[in-house]
Amino acid sequence: MDVERKADIFLFEDSFFFTTKVAIKRVEENRIVLSLTPLLRKFAVLGKKAHIKYATFALPVKVVGKNDEELIVSLPTLNPEKPVGDRRSARVVPSHVHPVKIYLSPDGQEEKEYEAMDISEGGFSVRSTNPAELEAFLDKEVKVHIDFPVEGEEVFGKAHLVNVQELEDGSVKLGFELIAEDADTVKVRFYVYSRIKEMLRQGR
Repeated sequence: MDVERKADIFLFEDSFFFTTKVAIKRVEENRIVLSLTPLLRKFAVLGKKAHIKYATFALPVKVVGKNDEELIVSLPTLNPEKPVGDRRSARVVPSHVHPVKIYLSPDGQEEKEYEAMDISEGGFSVRSTNPAELEAFLDKEVKVHIDFPVEGEEVFGKAHLVNVQELEDGSVKLGFELIAEDADTVKVRFYVYSRIKEMLRQGR
């Protein structure tokens, strides 16, 4: 039995913003069908812009349909020239079945393989079970090679460590800012967009 998937929807009015939690009922092509609440029925009008927050990403959407039980919003279309929503908020967790491999090389050292915990156009996070590895990345430019599970797609660039989170099991989550050429940024964008649609359709 499928577990009901919940999302937050935000609507901005002139003097306040309205938010509520809705169920994702289904995804049809480039539209998301959501459940409708009494206040959402009042505030969601055709053509109105909104934001949907689900899992680790937030997306700009537009109200394109409404009936007594459902609200229909449009997914943003993929544009190679523009980010998918906000570069920082459109962050996805890769599938464990088809992971994204990250290879990091600080100061010209040999590459070390990690599995991406999350990734966006602006950066990515990896987990290290050895906190001492942190020293190799502090205040250094790191060469990065990203291997996507999409027809052998690869991205090469540089990265800077921007945040560190100590986890309860003693490992650390290392967050990096990604610096890449435009063509490689587009590759990341395509992956993020495809993963967003996959997560909306199938759940996390």
